[in-house]
Amino acid sequence: MRRIFTLVFFVVTSLAASATDYDVPITVIVNGVTSEQKGVITIVENDGMYDLTLKNFILQSESGSMGVGNVELNHIKPYQDGNATLLLANETITLTPGDDPSVSFWMASYLPPVPVELRGKIEGDHLRCFIDIDMMETLEQVIQVAIGSGYQMPNQSFEAWHTSTDSYVEPNGWHSFESATGEFASLAGHHIEKSSDAHSGEASARIYSTSIIGIVANGTMTTGRMNAGSMTASDKTNNAYLDISKTEVDGNGDPFYIPLYSRPDSVAVWVKFKQGKATPDHPYATISAVITDGTYYQDPEDKAYTNVVAKAHNNNITTTGDKWVRISAPFVYTDNAVEPQAVLITISTNADAGKGSANDEVLVDDIELVYNAQLTSLKIKGQDVVGFSPEKKAYEMELNEVITADDIELTVDGKATNKVKTVEVEYDSENHPTGYYLCTVTALGADMSAMSTYVVKVKSNATAINNLPTAATHPTAIFTLDGRQVKTFQPGSIYIYRQADGTVAKVRR
Repeated sequence: MRRIFTLVFFVVTSLAASATDYDVPITVIVNGVTSEQKGVITIVENDGMYDLTLKNFILQSESGSMGVGNVELNHIKPYQDGNATLLLANETITLTPGDDPSVSFWMASYLPPVPVELRGKIEGDHLRCFIDIDMMETLEQVIQVAIGSGYQMPNQSFEAWHTSTDSYVEPNGWHSFESATGEFASLAGHHIEKSSDAHSGEASARIYSTSIIGIVANGTMTTGRMNAGSMTASDKTNNAYLDISKTEVDGNGDPFYIPLYSRPDSVAVWVKFKQGKATPDHPYATISAVITDGTYYQDPEDKAYTNVVAKAHNNNITTTGDKWVRISAPFVYTDNAVEPQAVLITISTNADAGKGSANDEVLVDDIELVYNAQLTSLKIKGQDVVGFSPEKKAYEMELNEVITADDIELTVDGKATNKVKTVEVEYDSENHPTGYYLCTVTALGADMSAMSTYVVKVKSNATAINNLPTAATHPTAIFTLDGRQVKTFQPGSIYIYRQADGTVAKVRR
């Protein structure tokens, strides 16, 4: 028997620690401007806790790169929300120098300890993390690091561009007629260029219309691929499409689609729109976003598609008077059990094919998929938290009962919002229970960028049972099964009794 137990112990011990390396894209956000780089994140699970290491973190910009160092967060407690393992941490840590031989200087050697906040999740094979590194004391800014693909748009600030054909360029992750397919691709002209008029950073995308032998060709940009199949503007062989089974890549080596594994609530973008000549019958620019399972889909549709997860449209973008304006469109979900795999976003100078005028233009910058992260209702033990509103984050109530995380009921405003529920006994400065439970609910946007935390202080004399004192300094105590302390036993009832030697027993009277 001893040999069996020894073997079991050895197997359990060998499985207690496991490490996974995630080779993932990293998006760095500084002052609202994004840049992309590759990185390796190592996550080690050891006895139910997690360690996360981001090695050789480098800040990159047009003026060059600057080595920051290694970001290490240890002993992170996991929380389970459905199939997602959530990792939350808020610590002040010391960054350590990296070991990349191409970097001659690491800021970590000269930095004081810095506050770091982590919001992350592991869901199947997908990792998504958001790390805030507070460097206000040294660089006067907070560096945000978004880790993992499939939740957000790449090249959100349109700072990175690649050559598509000849000397023409397209923003990374986006395509226009420069890389189009179709019989008339060579006649479609050029409809996109890099602009220095930016909402943030140094660049935006300028989409513009042209006129070819009197026919207006709308300026269009898409995350998929353009197809120019007809000289008739309204012909649906003129479209934007995606198909993740196709292996072609663009001038940057990227496929003609954007992976998406989650369910955003809306799409938002900053635009400047003006028409070369006012056309009252066709005055609007447009944005369209369609989430699919990754099989072939085109916009505009040429048939009824069953592979659609959700759609978002804003066909009423008006001229903005030379001002940057944020516009958005909510996703409407089909609820047809299709799993998201890709998103097709298309932006055009006019909502109607071949309409508008020559020299219409839309400047586009800072596009994002928005994931909501607020509660819409909150109950504890079936009772509404009085005065609840999504914007208010702190409450008090009284319930003289034992409370666990399972007793917290809530609803959220997001299609894929993640939730963490915890219940703790509140202690005073002398480490004595105050008679309150602290019920905390954290709502996280699915891409981990947004977070809302709600705290309810619940007055309850049942908290005493969660902190039974030692017999050496305190007398015996009697509790009912719901956690209330009483003075005497009553016949026909069951009690929890802390005995004089410090042990706890269940007693029937």
